Amino acid sequence: MRVYDSYNHALADSHTYEDPGVIQVVSTKTKAFRDALLVDKGKTVDNRQTVQNMFVLSYVWHDRPLDVLEIGGACGANYFELSHLLPGRIRSWHVVETPAMAAAGRGLVRDDRLTFYDALDTAVAQLENLDLLIAQGVLQYLMDPLQTLEALLKLGFTYAYVTRTVVGDSIQHPVITKQIVNLSAHGPGALPKGFTDRKTSQPLTIVPFASIISRISVGHTISYSFIEGENASMRIGSQTVTTKTVGFLLEKVRQ
Repeated sequence: MRVYDSYNHALADSHTYEDPGVIQVVSTKTKAFRDALLVDKGKTVDNRQTVQNMFVLSYVWHDRPLDVLEIGGACGANYFELSHLLPGRIRSWHVVETPAMAAAGRGLVRDDRLTFYDALDTAVAQLENLDLLIAQGVLQYLMDPLQTLEALLKLGFTYAYVTRTVVGDSIQHPVITKQIVNLSAHGPGALPKGFTDRKTSQPLTIVPFASIISRISVGHTISYSFIEGENASMRIGSQTVTTKTVGFLLEKVRQ
């Protein structure tokens, strides 16, 4: 894996999440996922991340339905799954995405609890309560993960759920590289018929674990920490980087 001098250099050498193929695959997969949930009378839970997500939504503000903001929620798969598994738990769910992904998500909406935005301030302003902010598998793909995390925590949500975040255990400074994955890896489920698998790429910034903790500690307490995967070693440029995937449920310190 190559090291880049900046996020913009990595971006110029990547397909990005605005890749029309990624948008089409995610939209098609999510529609099939949504439709399958409609006939799943048994409420099947088949992976650890879903159990963790259910725990978080059940834990926070358990006495009333939640207003949720999800950063990078693609076409709404998390909403569709959690509203199915925890009926009545969600009052409103706002997804903030790229313009292309947000437009694709709007085409899948079947009820007025789910809304897509491509502007963060608008999405926040339209929430009645700042109950829960979710950033699931998204920070490492943004231009400045640490600055973004700090800005998100300053929005004032009572709880923030930061999950599926790739961090480095063996680095002192952020490392910017490029993730290369198959098109079929995007979105829930298998590659739909009619699509040909190929490689896609996105900039990836791996930040030190200690840097994430230092941002969290300002104004928030960690209610729960989640170890979400085994440690892995990546050869990036001339160094070997040890990474892990982590998650946190954070609560705003009450004044």
